[in-house]
Amino acid sequence: MSVERNAKSRNFISMLNMRIFLPAAIPLVTLIVLGFIFKNDLGAYVGKVLQSILENFGWFYTMGSTFLLAVTLWACFSKYGKIRLGGEDAKPEMGFYTWFAIALTSGIAIGICFFGVAEPMTHYLTPPIFSGMEGQSILSGETALRYSYFHWTFHTYGCYTSISLCIALAFYNSKRPFLVSSGLYGLAGERTRGALGTICNSLGLFAIVGGVATSLGFGALQIGGGLEYIWGLTVNPTTYAIMIGILGVIYTFSSYTGLNKGISIISIWNMRLYFYCLIFLLLIGPTVHMLEALSTGIGDYFQNIIGMSLYAEPMHKSGWVGNWSDFYWAWWLAFAPLVGLFLVRLGYGRTVREYVLVNLIAPSLFGMVWFAFFGSTAIFYDHFQAANIGEEIAKFGNQVSIYALFKQMPLSSVNMIVGILIVAISFITMAHSMTSTAAAMTTKGFGETREEMEAPGVMKIFWGAAMGVAAWLCLVAGGTEGLQTSVIICGLPILVMQIAMMLGLIRWFKRQREFDKVSKFDADGVPIPGN
Repeated sequence: MSVERNAKSRNFISMLNMRIFLPAAIPLVTLIVLGFIFKNDLGAYVGKVLQSILENFGWFYTMGSTFLLAVTLWACFSKYGKIRLGGEDAKPEMGFYTWFAIALTSGIAIGICFFGVAEPMTHYLTPPIFSGMEGQSILSGETALRYSYFHWTFHTYGCYTSISLCIALAFYNSKRPFLVSSGLYGLAGERTRGALGTICNSLGLFAIVGGVATSLGFGALQIGGGLEYIWGLTVNPTTYAIMIGILGVIYTFSSYTGLNKGISIISIWNMRLYFYCLIFLLLIGPTVHMLEALSTGIGDYFQNIIGMSLYAEPMHKSGWVGNWSDFYWAWWLAFAPLVGLFLVRLGYGRTVREYVLVNLIAPSLFGMVWFAFFGSTAIFYDHFQAANIGEEIAKFGNQVSIYALFKQMPLSSVNMIVGILIVAISFITMAHSMTSTAAAMTTKGFGETREEMEAPGVMKIFWGAAMGVAAWLCLVAGGTEGLQTSVIICGLPILVMQIAMMLGLIRWFKRQREFDKVSKFDADGVPIPGN
């Protein structure tokens, strides 16, 4: 009997996996309460802890994130890339475009909306001190995309895809539970079901829920910023409550309907809006400049990727690498368990090579186009037409950056509304993935087989409501900073866990005949006895 049918005869408490839930829930609730009471002191204290970690372990983030990317790309292009998730007879359950749309929009889509203009503009106005470039110069404008690509493309999706691939192989091919800890199966074996597994799963859940509360808060902040910037509306805690409530109902219902219904439709429409914006910018904006910036940015990025990937600022000590690159790696790593688990649900029937191409390479290339079009257009208007987009961002915050750009172009009123819709839909798609994943992780006895890929509806409703309330509380109480920083601190132990997973992935490949329970042939084409 499946978990869903069993749920009819079980109450909510009996369904909740307390071994995973409580170790994550207690510190989360504590941090939110402390954020109310000591919001300034809490943010300052955990900020000092994070700063100390970045100063002392920045080199580890730098080398570790690069290692995750390197091993994932090796898995894609090696002979092991032809291994199919679920075995040779497994059939994919959705087309490539739908798969890509869901994977992209459920990950960092809301992030590229928030920073697509803001980050390139920042690097143009205030380039890293060790670069020797002056702000607002021709050179800083031409190299701004280098750092944006570094922070938002291959390394980012490497953090996500690396953990996801480990869990996918363990779940589909080794028949392990649908849990974060299963990613360690290639290295730790049966010990993933004991205390080690509980620690990994609870750590992942803490990062998931805490990251949701802050990210959804940022999404609401960007929507609210748009309402204020475009129409001059006053946004207050009640407005945010209504906003998050409406979006919360939508993403919870989407999660409730399952993977092949609501989220598929929403993700495809989200992608259509993305392509509309890109095509509009290409046709109406400084077309030649954008294409030149795209070409120059890609070449500049790949020419410098090894140096950037391993640069730890040993002499300058300006803090730029820690405050930018290492901060991003910690942030992506904190989200990796969530995004990784969700991506697993989309990959059945795909080969390892297809899995990496769609979850790492394709979204990285899309991100390059997005940042080139939005970022370079904003820089062009600021540098050559004195549009003062940078001043608008400095005055109103990063949340208005996309609206400040559209304001300089034809159909500005229409496109600023489109900008709000993109943020709102990105909010929904990301929250859907988070709600579904948290529900799956905390349902007792869930995810032992592929047929149990949808958690019980009551669990989705609980997590959808809980995440919406947490986002609102953090946003209006000013507790976002403390919780966000606490979640980012989790990036350090998660990086250790992911490096162990990647070592286990290499071991899984080398000993596929022992670990693979469903494939008929190994990567060399030799039959696997018993399968």
